[in-house]
Amino acid sequence: MIRPNKRGREAESISNNIQRQQKLQMSLNYNHNNISVREEVPKENLVSTGLRLSYDDDERNSSVTSASGSIVAASPIFQSLDDSLRIDLHRQKDELHQFIKIQAAQMAKGVRDMKQRHIASFLTTLEKGVSKKLQEKDHEINDMNKKNKELVERIKQVATEAQNWHYRAKYNESVVNVLKANLQQAMSHNNNVIGAADQGKEGFGDSEIDDAASSYIDPNNNKMGIHQRMRCKMCNGKEVSVLLVPCRHLSLCKECDVFTKICPVCKSLKSSSVQVFFS
Repeated sequence: MIRPNKRGREAESISNNIQRQQKLQMSLNYNHNNISVREEVPKENLVSTGLRLSYDDDERNSSVTSASGSIVAASPIFQSLDDSLRIDLHRQKDELHQFIKIQAAQMAKGVRDMKQRHIASFLTTLEKGVSKKLQEKDHEINDMNKKNKELVERIKQVATEAQNWHYRAKYNESVVNVLKANLQQAMSHNNNVIGAADQGKEGFGDSEIDDAASSYIDPNNNKMGIHQRMRCKMCNGKEVSVLLVPCRHLSLCKECDVFTKICPVCKSLKSSSVQVFFS
């Protein structure tokens, strides 16, 4: 690349050369005019009288001869100067074209670089936006997966609890059925015992009054015995309605079951209890 200082010096050199060429051209024109004037003077004064005539002619001839010789001698110098100026002009013209060409190439390269920077910046911004959106979607997917996992765990827990409740209901149902059977068996056995006792009393009378008296069964006394056995073993006032586990004694009412931890019949530790409903 041509520097500005060098271009300034070259422009100044060209200007100086042009000025020198103009001065030389003016000098040549001036000398040529002088020679023409001097050649015309003898033609106008071809006829002269006196002794001075020959001296003037000789002087003019010598001047013309010297001027012609100086012109002939200066012609190669002027030609060499002309060639030098022409060479300088061609060189500077070539340098100028080369400079313009380099500047145009640099400008095109600058435009390409600017376009590439703009495209790179646009792509970077687009990539950041897409990356941000993808990260947001990843967070949403992770949150959804986490919630789904929690729901699955909750469903498993609820299913396990439902299964446990189902097993417990089945167990309680079987316990109730067993208790009902035991209760019916106990009540049947109680009725049989009462019937046998009544029959024994009928065979031991001493008189007709005793037989009449022994043959009489008080229904109120029978009901009182059954009712006594169905009372709570803690408060002895309310009807039993709670079966204790694991001893399976039907010995407490609903109210006493709340604060009682030990079976009042066998004194074993109560682990749980089941309420029994009599039809």
